[in-house]
Amino acid sequence: MIARKRLLLVLPMLLLVAVSAKADGVDATVYFNGNYAFANNGFGVPPYGGTLNGQNAEFFCVDFSHEITGHTSWQAAVTDLGGSADFSSTLQGNQNTYEEFAWLIDQMNSATDQTTKAEYQWAIWSLSGGVDPYGAGSASTLLTDAQNAVYGGFTGQGWIVLTPTGKYGQEFMTQVPEPSSLMLLGIGLAGLMLTGKRRLLA
Repeated sequence: MIARKRLLLVLPMLLLVAVSAKADGVDATVYFNGNYAFANNGFGVPPYGGTLNGQNAEFFCVDFSHEITGHTSWQAAVTDLGGSADFSSTLQGNQNTYEEFAWLIDQMNSATDQTTKAEYQWAIWSLSGGVDPYGAGSASTLLTDAQNAVYGGFTGQGWIVLTPTGKYGQEFMTQVPEPSSLMLLGIGLAGLMLTGKRRLLA
């Protein structure tokens, strides 16, 4: 019974975190714990570990020009790719580039070997100061594929950009659960709790 009450208290908090994280322009607290998937050519390839507003999150770096260290945090402005956001405060300054980044990250996540994952990441970094160790042709081909995907209708729905508001921090992208998904989860859990309660009463 106590566990059920706690669950009912936690669900609205999860919904609030997801809604606030997706609200354009709202500051979010990004914490990087120093973890990354693997190293390539002396750099850590995402996903990076950490928290967003205190909740566990995976971050994808789209910013090669700023260094960060583990166990540090910073404030970031949130820009939602799925909305009609103003991208002027982001480092790239336009929505299309971040949609291309989201597509590249999706491809990187579905790749099965580290070399392919690294190629996708270096293609992203090549637009923010990184020199692609796989050659300009590799990055150019992948970026063209990403552009074609965006022109073909890919929107990056569900991805947000986290742009540091101070001098410290890296620009990250991350996926945040849709409020509707959390609502469905809450309804399902509430239904399970009611079913369990009825069984106890029977």
